[in-house]
Amino acid sequence: MVEPTGIEDVTQEFDGSEEFPAEYTTESPEAPDAAYVPTASGPGAGTGRRKQAVARVRITPGAGEWKINGKPLEVYFPDKVHQQEIKEPLVSLGFEGAYDVFARLDGGGTSGQAGALRHGLARALAGLDPENNRPSLKKSGFLTRDAREVERKKAGLKKARKAPQFSKR
Repeated sequence: MVEPTGIEDVTQEFDGSEEFPAEYTTESPEAPDAAYVPTASGPGAGTGRRKQAVARVRITPGAGEWKINGKPLEVYFPDKVHQQEIKEPLVSLGFEGAYDVFARLDGGGTSGQAGALRHGLARALAGLDPENNRPSLKKSGFLTRDAREVERKKAGLKKARKAPQFSKR
């Protein structure tokens, strides 16, 4: 009997009609959480910060109602860019319209408050279901606090870095 020495001999022995044994497959097994369907559970809370703004956010399962300092989202943030930025954590998880959001905002300007609200909302969502929500929020960068602050004014300068005009004579 002759031992198979090349690929041709091996392929002749395997005619393709039988299946590969399970230990030889290159396919990975089905992930256990592949059939995970996001469902609203609650309530949750989170604190978000950006620049000088602080947002205390509470979320509860509901119809998607927004109350920010007692006002609807569209009234408090008329800018569509800010509204879109705030809703990003809910959209990335597929929860738009699944939660009622109540927030108290303090300090800073409109863009700082919008960033703080997004950060607080992401923290609240991550706290509800850490195993399923946190990885995608973390990967999208919603859980990272934006640490950029306004630089302080230095003595002898007009602003933080702007110097008075130099005169040679």
